[in-house]
Amino acid sequence: EIDGHTLMYDYLPGDSPTIFFLPALNQTRHGTKASQIKTWCRRTGRSFLVADYYGMGKSSGDYKEATISRWASDTAKLVDWLKTEHAQEKVVLVGAGVGGWVMLHAAKGQKNPRRPIVGCVGIAADPDFTETLIWPALDDATREKVMKEGLVEIEWGGKPYTITKSLIEDGKKMLLLDKGSSSVSVGCPVRLIQGLGDEEIPSEIALKLSDALEAKDVVITYVKYGKHSLEDNEDDFKRIYFAIEDIERSDAKANFFRSLNRPV
Repeated sequence: EIDGHTLMYDYLPGDSPTIFFLPALNQTRHGTKASQIKTWCRRTGRSFLVADYYGMGKSSGDYKEATISRWASDTAKLVDWLKTEHAQEKVVLVGAGVGGWVMLHAAKGQKNPRRPIVGCVGIAADPDFTETLIWPALDDATREKVMKEGLVEIEWGGKPYTITKSLIEDGKKMLLLDKGSSSVSVGCPVRLIQGLGDEEIPSEIALKLSDALEAKDVVITYVKYGKHSLEDNEDDFKRIYFAIEDIERSDAKANFFRSLNRPV
């Protein structure tokens, strides 16, 4: 239970760092990516966590009241819960779509070298999408409906989505890409996987995000024919697993150099 609401989650004990998956918009913890990454973590002995967002799946709350702010806050508190309840000192956040936006806000501001979030993997991450993509594309009638009724069904990239007034209004406060180079205070290693055939977001968003991040260790992988979901075949998942392993290697290397600087 977090701040009076219940989050339903799946937790798999295993080796650190915990792989914490954040689903895409309107997705639950039982989606294809969550299931595939959980299976990989079980097979490789890694710890894994995925939770239904507030207002989604089996978690409590009204979806009309769900926001990026709330989801990011819940994510940060679940990271703390992993440490206090399961002695998991390190976490790699893996965010798909809107989960990439949530991931970045949860990771912001970590300055301690022993920060719990040791890396982020964004899969077609779409920060700011409600403000820069969705809202400009809505016609006047749809805008009026979502502001009046609080919720509207739209088609985006050939798929149905439920967009709310709360998401639109909160999204304005949670923008990341409008403040210039190195303005997003995420210092941990970041890996971004982006399809060039993405039907929902421009592929250049990955470049804009890379420029906006404070982190220097940022790698973008472009997939020539990759769609937004990036889950069409086994190669899509292999790229995710490799990105996670690359984060782990970067963390191990950083730990090695920190150990050399410790006083004897």
